Amino acid sequence: MTDADDNTMTYENEKTGPKPRLGGLVLGSADPRRLYEWYRAAFGPQDRPEESTPEGPVLALELGGTWLIFEHRDDVGPKAAEPGRVLFNILVDDIKAAEARLDELGAHWIRPVSEPAPGEPVLLATVEDPDGNYPQIFEILNA
Repeated sequence: MTDADDNTMTYENEKTGPKPRLGGLVLGSADPRRLYEWYRAAFGPQDRPEESTPEGPVLALELGGTWLIFEHRDDVGPKAAEPGRVLFNILVDDIKAAEARLDELGAHWIRPVSEPAPGEPVLLATVEDPDGNYPQIFEILNA
């Protein structure tokens, strides 16, 4: 079943109702503006206009129907203590172009882009963001 408003697929089960879907991911940061600007330069410019709330500006990027939200947090340090604890994947159309853009930003590669093994359905790479998180980028290869 297609949701006419946002062209996404939703599924219903008569016992459980609509299945949940990820609406957003919050990256807590000691410096959310810096982190937002890095992600915007790397994967933007699909950002929404900045909104203000009583707590300050809302920094968010829409990536394929899911919001990546950048929030100031007092309970986090300047670098992720366990960066591999949560990995999130960002689907790109051209991983080589994304790699070049990230290289221009001075990216530190945890797992660089490499040629896929025969039969592999995706190209995958892991980069470190300015807060030490590990976003992964991937491209689905033509079958």
